[in-house]
Amino acid sequence: MTEPTQMSLAAAAQAIRARDLSAVELLDACLASIERTESTVNAFASIGADAARAVAQQLDGGGIAGPLHGVPIALKDLFFTEGVPTEANCEALRGFVPDHDATVVHRLRQAGAVIVGKTNTHELAFGVSCPASHNPWDPQRSTGGSSGGSAASLAARQVFGALGTDTGGSVRIPSNCCGTTGIKTTRGVVPRHGLHLLSWTYDTVGPMGRTAEDCRILLDVIAGHSPDDPFSSKTPLSDAADPGELTLGVPSDSFFDGIDVDPHVGAVMDAAVDVLRTIVADISSVQVPNSAEHMPAGVTIVFAESAALLEELRTDHTDLVGEEVRGILEAGAAISGAELASAQAQRVTFERACMDVFDEQGVDLIIAPVNPNQVLPHGAVELDGVPLIPATTQFTFPVNGAGLPAIALPGGFAPDGLPIGFQLIGRPYAERTLAAVGEAFQRVTDHHAHAPPV
Repeated sequence: MTEPTQMSLAAAAQAIRARDLSAVELLDACLASIERTESTVNAFASIGADAARAVAQQLDGGGIAGPLHGVPIALKDLFFTEGVPTEANCEALRGFVPDHDATVVHRLRQAGAVIVGKTNTHELAFGVSCPASHNPWDPQRSTGGSSGGSAASLAARQVFGALGTDTGGSVRIPSNCCGTTGIKTTRGVVPRHGLHLLSWTYDTVGPMGRTAEDCRILLDVIAGHSPDDPFSSKTPLSDAADPGELTLGVPSDSFFDGIDVDPHVGAVMDAAVDVLRTIVADISSVQVPNSAEHMPAGVTIVFAESAALLEELRTDHTDLVGEEVRGILEAGAAISGAELASAQAQRVTFERACMDVFDEQGVDLIIAPVNPNQVLPHGAVELDGVPLIPATTQFTFPVNGAGLPAIALPGGFAPDGLPIGFQLIGRPYAERTLAAVGEAFQRVTDHHAHAPPV
């Protein structure tokens, strides 16, 4: 049998169902991988090995609990877990221990998942890096963020699946940097009850895995309305469409105006289009709104919402919040009601313009880079003199503004061996279709199957 940790989530789950492996054996393989690699990668904020082993033993003693029976999973350290610290890499939250599980954590447990631990994040998830963790492909390079620990753990073969959050790219960017796969979900598709939040209208929860199939399996477990989350949508996910019946939209040059796209990033996207040409029914050039039409309004909304959500930290524990995040929260608190109302109106107009790409230009999917840049050095705080958030989120943040789903897929490698990916953006609730196209892409490519040297 293949070394257990090299299997996909789907294969690992099947191996347990077939009794080729026990849940304890699978967990022990993951814990051994963590022991080998964690000193280099530092993916985890905390590891609950004893609790995980107790769950695995219990699962081995009964029938199949669900699609994730016995599969080791990691959680970004924003998701509440009963009795386990959930600190969001923020000194102001040190010692915070929830008395209940997040809705999605409860759903994972009900599906048979074994929660291994909490992965590192940028402080309060407010950034596109993850300073505590290192990229398994090269420890001197960034994992991306803010869900960097989740992507690093997946790439290092420590776990089979993970959860992340995405406010402006925080699932897709680390997936892109670490050569893994991740889905940014439609606004409201996955409930967020029991999370440290930044933004009521931009935050989304998404599955992260090594393959599109793995992400689809996780998504089907965590998606669906919850009355505990007033922003949770009652609209179900759409059924997957046949990739061979879809039209892929390739953005025209105006989409890239004002954005300096690295040539290797562009080459990977062009190569992906060539592969997708053999998968979808048609490819068409489309006019897609440029990120400049969204950025100022989106920043205003997210900054203002975060200042409101985190007001107690900002006012009562300001000395325990890092300088970068404190500056953002203070800027958000200074935004006037008129400015916020204007930004919200602009966001609605932008969302309509994005929907018109699908409704009026006759495409089902849009391809785009995830980042305009290659993987940055670990510890970088700017790109060409521009702070990381505005410098690297031109292709991700607008997707959150429009409330659309997107899947980040590995697409190749730079000359230095670091991964480069791309994203496919779909209509609302089309996550299963995005996953189906991703699965078709990964059946004819092997970028996702490469393991880092760690």
